[in-house]
Amino acid sequence: MDKIVNLTDIELEKLALFLQKKIGIWLESAKLQRFKRKIEDIFTKRGIENFNEFYHRLRFVGDESLIQDLINAVTVNETYFWREYEQFLTLVDEVLPLYLNKNETPLVRILVSPCSSGEELYSIMLCILENENLLKHLNIEMVGIDIDSTMIDKAKKALYTKRSIEKLPKKILDKYFTKVGNFYQLEYSLRKNARFLQANIFDLKLQQKLGNFDIIFSRNMLIYFNKEDKRRCFKIFHKLLKENSYLFLGHADANEIDKTLFSPIKSGFHLFRANKI
Repeated sequence: MDKIVNLTDIELEKLALFLQKKIGIWLESAKLQRFKRKIEDIFTKRGIENFNEFYHRLRFVGDESLIQDLINAVTVNETYFWREYEQFLTLVDEVLPLYLNKNETPLVRILVSPCSSGEELYSIMLCILENENLLKHLNIEMVGIDIDSTMIDKAKKALYTKRSIEKLPKKILDKYFTKVGNFYQLEYSLRKNARFLQANIFDLKLQQKLGNFDIIFSRNMLIYFNKEDKRRCFKIFHKLLKENSYLFLGHADANEIDKTLFSPIKSGFHLFRANKI
């Protein structure tokens, strides 16, 4: 029988410090307790008998597979189609039309970070598909990144529960999804046009891997960072964005925006323009 591991508060705090340094997420005591059982399950899955061995492999061996298991256990991926739909309308009705030029078909690159299991990126895609003028005059490339590898796998499959799609209009659901058992799958022609990558926003080589973007959506990620890491993240966003580009944030994420880097351009919708530095 596998040895049952029961992590202490001190051990959980050591893991919290490790994660904060590794990926920038700070988990307070109450949040740690929520994930305690999932973390302990990793020990059973991996055949690890005690905390010292677990921590040694994380901290000193740098076991990337084990680190990813820990990250997957503590990341929250609460999302669904059409979430905060007003921002998608702002994108389609007000921001993307700024890129229209009758003499050329410009490429507009959109990054969704974090992308979770894909609902947000695909929501943006569906809104654009329903706008013939944008489709005719723009080439749009969409990239989603998330630190949780299981979410990236789900995003690529685009297979969703009824709960995930319940806010979609029926005409959208019927037009772009196929019923697969108890699930709904986005059609392949759309899935193949989205690029999903497992990545850490604090990766020093992220810009080299991804290039630069015209628009970034980052909703409900910054709330997990401390003030220092929020500032780091805003600097990274600014570096990833082209000149005269746009950043959409979640309601809670926008509270501590770095105003030297970004200026608000639509009150109440948490839309910002990157300042020229």
